[in-house]
Amino acid sequence: MAVVFKFRRDTTDLSLLAGAGSGWRAGVWNAKVGTPLYGRRPLPVTEAIDCLVDRGAHNDLATSVQAMDEMREGAARYKGDRLEQYPVWLHVKMNNETGERRALVREIEEEWLSAQVDVANEAGINDARMRLKVEREGVWERTALVSMASGTPAAAAALVFDYTSGVADVVGDAPARLGALHIASERAYQDPVGRVWVGLRSATKHGTLGNFISIWECEDTDCTLGTDAAITTDSTASPGGAGNTKVRITPGTATWAKRLTMPLVAFTTNEEDNFGRFLRLLRHKVSAGTWEVQLRTGYTAMADADFAQGPIVQVTNTAWDYVEAGIADVPLRHLHGLPTSGYSDAYEKTYAIQIWARRTVGAGTLDLDCVCPVPVDEGFVSSSGFSLAGLAAGEAFWTFAEGPDGVIGCIATNGGVTPEFAAFPVVSADAFRLPPGDGRMVIVHAQATLADITDRVQISGYYYPCWYNLRGAE
Repeated sequence: MAVVFKFRRDTTDLSLLAGAGSGWRAGVWNAKVGTPLYGRRPLPVTEAIDCLVDRGAHNDLATSVQAMDEMREGAARYKGDRLEQYPVWLHVKMNNETGERRALVREIEEEWLSAQVDVANEAGINDARMRLKVEREGVWERTALVSMASGTPAAAAALVFDYTSGVADVVGDAPARLGALHIASERAYQDPVGRVWVGLRSATKHGTLGNFISIWECEDTDCTLGTDAAITTDSTASPGGAGNTKVRITPGTATWAKRLTMPLVAFTTNEEDNFGRFLRLLRHKVSAGTWEVQLRTGYTAMADADFAQGPIVQVTNTAWDYVEAGIADVPLRHLHGLPTSGYSDAYEKTYAIQIWARRTVGAGTLDLDCVCPVPVDEGFVSSSGFSLAGLAAGEAFWTFAEGPDGVIGCIATNGGVTPEFAAFPVVSADAFRLPPGDGRMVIVHAQATLADITDRVQISGYYYPCWYNLRGAE
């Protein structure tokens, strides 16, 4: 093993550890350390690297300085030109450290600490003392990608995908950059996916991941039916199949009314493993006309008027579909002041979602199937405006990716013998980086205008583990 300290652009290296008379040689380097920012990328850091540029003649000295200027120009071009694909990296490894790491370089300033002209000693100056001021990203990352688990989960209203299954947990002490997440319309099923919602959930923050409930079924027997509500049979309702059920609202009351109450205890006794911040997706349909729906959040002992009210959303789809029904926390108490050490998670058994609804146009019924809580507190992405054809000749992909500078990209491709770009989807992402350790993706997908729970997708991708300081043997 040996020390590594160099700049790299594509396949070109510029070492800062050159031998005597051979180029750039760093002295002592005191590295700056990025500050963790919850839910955000660490800010870039700027640090000084003092070097001796040691050459045997002035022309050789010029060659070495020009090599650094090419790196400086490359960093500036990547920062300013969206069509430049080769960044400049700073690579580092301590002498006995196993793994090399790199950080994106945003800018390099250069300063002479020795004279270019010294009339009294002109013949003896063949080297230069230089100071580099390097602005780089606040985290280091692995120099090669890591493939995450891939698979085709069973069809469901919401998928919980273990991206570490059969492979290692995510190493590092900072969230890992997603080089690519692929969601494909698998060739064996050819389902035309057109919308996705993906949230991240880690064991580091949320305990036993297998205890998380990703689907709250409206017809659960521990839910309380409200005004004009009844359970009816529907084989197309979640989880699907003969004899499955849903809640149907057939109003004699067309004004606002509480139609259903869903307590947390109906779905789990592991309350703390279901803490988090969630986007609630409501699977629903109407027989005709227009309805307005609102999810409200509180505790069953509270008066209805005290429940926190989510956004009012209008629904008109006569096919099963998802609607975004607002973001809410579980629990509602502030855990700084009321931690579970003093007030156990058992207090959350009566945490509840109320579904309120009213019909505004027509004489149709409203069907309620399930609520799917998609985590948004550790990382989230949603996307629409594409259609994965799912050809038998090959998968059609929706792909999300993040560049080393934090720029995100999203593309949809057609499957087939000759794949091609098909769309630039609408995408919204927040801190969508893989947390260190064991984790899951909670995925809800749908077609462009409806949600068929028999549709299936294939999931794959890769990422770059990240560190604030040293990589070590990871």
